[in-house]
Amino acid sequence: MRNCLFCHGNVSSAFGWSAFLGLQKRHPVCEDCENSFQLITGELCEICGREWTLVAEENRHGDTCSDCFRWEGDPETTGLLQQNRSVYQYNEQMKDILARYKFRGDAVLAQGFQKEFRNTFEKVWDKKVRPILVPIPLSPERKYERGFNQSLLLAEFLPGKPEELLSKNNSDKQSKKARRERLERENTFYVPEPEKVMGKSILLIDDIYTTGTTVRMAAKVLKDAGAKDISSYTLVRS
Repeated sequence: MRNCLFCHGNVSSAFGWSAFLGLQKRHPVCEDCENSFQLITGELCEICGREWTLVAEENRHGDTCSDCFRWEGDPETTGLLQQNRSVYQYNEQMKDILARYKFRGDAVLAQGFQKEFRNTFEKVWDKKVRPILVPIPLSPERKYERGFNQSLLLAEFLPGKPEELLSKNNSDKQSKKARRERLERENTFYVPEPEKVMGKSILLIDDIYTTGTTVRMAAKVLKDAGAKDISSYTLVRS
């Protein structure tokens, strides 16, 4: 018996020769916790990856939701993001785990999502033509407070080495701001070495996609630096 990363209850596993010889990697999450998270399935918004069954009829514009329709209708943001794909819906259980992961410094919790995060990536992105993995950065101040970059930890679960090609200046905490304030804030991302992104396909890695503001602001500076195209991949879709 081992303890679940999330609830600290027992995690049972079937005994076999693979487990005995150490060839089988043990899952660190119990069945109850695993079942409490909601995987994103079925038809999706073509751009943001929102599950289509959660989009009301009046908020559908062809293959995109109303949020993406507005982003694409704005000359400042049209075409910045090719697509976003996420693994889980944002429910109460995920809300609690993300808070522990991001704001209480419990970095080890990321390991509980490693299997599904990698599996979904393998299904979506072609093995032969994969983009450069670029984690969304934290400002120096925020990284010092937290002790780690949660997006970088997630990126390290994926095939290929993440490249920290983006940087971020210090700014106010975005989780404390209303949606409009977040949309209107100054873009604090920048690309320290533009030559490294010139002509490249970039995949931004982050923990959660909510309004799409963060990834589009990151995409804007990458596009301005010469990146060919930008998509994003997040653990959660709010």
